[in-house]
Amino acid sequence: MRTLATVSTVLIITVLISGPALAYVGPGVGLGVIGAIFASIAAFFMMLAGLVWYPVKVALRKRREKNAAAQAAATEGASVEATAAQPTDTPSAE
Repeated sequence: MRTLATVSTVLIITVLISGPALAYVGPGVGLGVIGAIFASIAAFFMMLAGLVWYPVKVALRKRREKNAAAQAAATEGASVEATAAQPTDTPSAE
């Protein structure tokens, strides 16, 4: 634990004492960094959209399946009633 504190202290002092680099960042590197930043932001928002959309999609699918099952049951019940309502003894044309 003492070593970790010593290393942390040395790193903090080194970062605080260091001066500016006075380095030139050309347009190629700059555009690459800007592109990477935009891609990271877009990926973050797409991740959030996916986290929201997936549960909504599952709920819509369950609702659609439930409605289809209810409609199939209603159609099945109606066809059984229609069959039962038809007379079975139809007069023949003799």
